[in-house]
Amino acid sequence: MVALGEDGMAQSTSHLALPRRGFLIGASGLMLAGQAAVAAPRAWREHHRPKGDGASPTDWSQLAKALRNGQLLRPDDPDFHAIVQPNNLRYDDVLPQGVARCGSAADVAAAIAWAREHHVPLVTRGGGHSYAGYSTTRGLMLETSLMSRAAYDPARGVLRVGAGARNRDLYRLLGQHGRAMTHGRCPSVGAAGFLLGGGIGFNMRAHGLGGDQVLGSEIVLSDARLRRASPKAQDKLDRDLHWASQGGGGGNFGVTTSFDLQTFDVRGQRVTVFDLKWARDPDTPCKVPVERLGAQLMAALDAAPPSLGSRVSFEAVKAAELDNGFDVNISVLGQYAGPRAELDAILAPVVALCPPNAGRGIQEFHYWPAQAFLHEDGDTTWYQERSAFVTRAFGEDDLGAALQYLRAKPPVSGYCDLRFFQTGGAVNTPGARDTAFVHRDSRWLMVVGLYWDQNDQEDARRMARAHAWQDAFYARMRPLAGGGAYQNFTDPSLADYRQAYYGLNLERLADIKRHADPADLFRFPQSI
Repeated sequence: MVALGEDGMAQSTSHLALPRRGFLIGASGLMLAGQAAVAAPRAWREHHRPKGDGASPTDWSQLAKALRNGQLLRPDDPDFHAIVQPNNLRYDDVLPQGVARCGSAADVAAAIAWAREHHVPLVTRGGGHSYAGYSTTRGLMLETSLMSRAAYDPARGVLRVGAGARNRDLYRLLGQHGRAMTHGRCPSVGAAGFLLGGGIGFNMRAHGLGGDQVLGSEIVLSDARLRRASPKAQDKLDRDLHWASQGGGGGNFGVTTSFDLQTFDVRGQRVTVFDLKWARDPDTPCKVPVERLGAQLMAALDAAPPSLGSRVSFEAVKAAELDNGFDVNISVLGQYAGPRAELDAILAPVVALCPPNAGRGIQEFHYWPAQAFLHEDGDTTWYQERSAFVTRAFGEDDLGAALQYLRAKPPVSGYCDLRFFQTGGAVNTPGARDTAFVHRDSRWLMVVGLYWDQNDQEDARRMARAHAWQDAFYARMRPLAGGGAYQNFTDPSLADYRQAYYGLNLERLADIKRHADPADLFRFPQSI
């Protein structure tokens, strides 16, 4: 077991813990999810309602003193609202009573113990990109951005990173050393949530998921003890916690405070990046049916070597736009670890049918400049996404079924689409039971996406129509996909979410949960 020193950092001594006290905790960790209703679901609202008598001003002062390496923010403090704003603005009105900005694992343990003593619900906030608002609360927010310290060990090629690090922190350090890992494109996404739920990115077909590159981690459990999880730990629970950290999702077992990550060399590597679009408008010369062109594109990408990673999007259009000569646009974004000539050969069958007529084109860069081309800001907005893994080839008939919905976009101002993140390759190398991430037989991760703005949000009737469209679309496409759902895109409307996220690993995860958190203190509407 790992102990906490006076500075809150881990030390290799035996047993040290803060006082054990019964306490109530909400959804802890960095969860990514989708919602199916305009308002927050009732179960979510009830879960985040303050419980007990709450804490007095004196109690909050005690917490502030206990955070030796961090700070406490209350609603009147200048930085409070900037810190608590979530990426999904559907939950912007859910404000905590206080924010414990934790600078160490000792601060995390102190915040957990305080919330337990005063019966204040607790959630963890990393990057704030929880699709379902699981990193917002009306109790205590445990905010981890101060725990963003990272260090690289060149002898082993291992990156140790604090759980509060964002993607941008990883980019900066990895770029300095000519190293990489499987990472996302949005710089503000938190590393912990990304890794604990699996971690998809354009490198995953060649190098596996981000979670597959986790060598070990440190986690504070409900007994306020810090444990070192690794595959060769002496204690079985620590070995189990490592297994669960690779796809078991955030917030189920405790609060993870750091990770050791295996990296790979990208010094001197040339990467071909591409952003291509087949825009369908009255002036487009392409007469190939949308479903045929889309199927050809997906088949060409599916047959490509694992050094290619891509995302394909079919953009929904409104019925009135169809009448004016517009149709479903197809776009593809991605990278190929090789020269442009080889990428051109991969895409040749698609280009022969119909050349792309929009997008930023194809360019070659060294690895990290290439990531700047692929960069996505991830600005705050209103959204919901629903996912399913595709376990077989997706052909014209499958895409034809989607056109009924793609050609009837709901009356919202935001982007609506059917999206496919390319999986396969090294994602499927481990067995389904080798890590907690069970989805090891897929070719694509499919998403039915719905985005909207504030004017839409304030129109209940309009949003009801939009969600009905998304639900019907998803119900039509999910059986065609054949696989489960992605636990980092958690979807509260899934009645079978445990099976969809964890499949045949659910029983083992539940057993680990019973041992790591016997009182079920770390819980939220979709916890294990």
